[in-house]
Amino acid sequence: MSDPRYLTAVLVGAVASTTLLAVPASASTASSMRAAVIRLTNVERAKVGCPPLRSSTALNRAAQRHSSDMAEHDFIEHTGSNGSTLTHRAEAAGYTGWKTLAENVVGGPETAAEAVDSWMDSPGHRANILNCSLKHVGVGYVKTSGIYWTQDFGDLN
Repeated sequence: MSDPRYLTAVLVGAVASTTLLAVPASASTASSMRAAVIRLTNVERAKVGCPPLRSSTALNRAAQRHSSDMAEHDFIEHTGSNGSTLTHRAEAAGYTGWKTLAENVVGGPETAAEAVDSWMDSPGHRANILNCSLKHVGVGYVKTSGIYWTQDFGDLN
């Protein structure tokens, strides 16, 4: 990699298929879902002695944009529909000067607990959640004809 900074991006997208109604999430529901993911992620981190993650406005923006992109184009991947990577999305959202980035994505889980459980059942996603060197988190959540989750992690220089 030409960039001397360290980038951790698990390129494994956990996908759960489910039949869902096309009901857009309200802003309050989306906000409570994102907060629940952060809380539940920090519960998992505490079990292994990691400090709690702090919510980052920039990573929240990057994660939400990616979840919206996945919902609009009906895919679950770490690469955006326009070819964007986690690095591009985080920096475009204002998370600059980072030394580490990581991302989890999943489609299908209806609750925050199901999303976190899904990530904890995937070795790569679990490693991101339990990486004690990561300090910040952002969460994206979109419910349309499917449910799309993104969890972006980072640490700044």
